[in-house]
Amino acid sequence: TDRKLIVFAVLSCFVVGALLSLFAPIFPQIYKATDEVRGLATKFIFIVAVCMPIQGFLNACYFTIRSGGKTLITFLFDSFYVWVFTIPLAYVLGHYTIIPIAVVYLLCQLSDIFKCIIGFILVKKGTWAQNMVLK
Repeated sequence: TDRKLIVFAVLSCFVVGALLSLFAPIFPQIYKATDEVRGLATKFIFIVAVCMPIQGFLNACYFTIRSGGKTLITFLFDSFYVWVFTIPLAYVLGHYTIIPIAVVYLLCQLSDIFKCIIGFILVKKGTWAQNMVLK
């Protein structure tokens, strides 16, 4: 069942991401903002849309592991990774490079691919499934 749910989550995110990418230029037009801000907003929305399948896979793995009772692993998988890897990456790229902010955001979103690999390994091993009734 876990594999079916993960596949469904990723496919759903592909569809929603495709729709979101189509409408990305429209959403910023709703707000009173400069053209520069609207351009950045469009880029950010498009990045979210493109990375949505990654997030779908990641969340499906996260909640699969969590449903098996592995709360320490999910803590490390979520919070620890963000504070040790993603936030320092954003800080370094934002302060010590001349990379545009939209590219920094994209790189930070794509850094979750490492979490996807870890999540895939943990789910595939099946060590996440604990019999919590016997405890």
